[in-house]
Amino acid sequence: SLSQAQRMKSLSQSGRLDMDMIFAIMTEEKGNQKETLKINTSKLKKYFPKDTTPKQMEETIIKLLERELQRKRNRDSR
Repeated sequence: SLSQAQRMKSLSQSGRLDMDMIFAIMTEEKGNQKETLKINTSKLKKYFPKDTTPKQMEETIIKLLERELQRKRNRDSR
């Protein structure tokens, strides 16, 4: 990306660019390459009160998933 090239150029000009730094810059996760999951809110509305915002839905879903994960870990550790 342009950002990566600019950082490498700056590091090169200051004499701090080495193979480790190049590798670190080139292998970092880029914002536009992150996987996302989209669920249409119409599929979720039946599980939430009418005035629930999409952000509130997301927070609730994450909390429920965290609880389920903890429950499974507790069960598996017995």
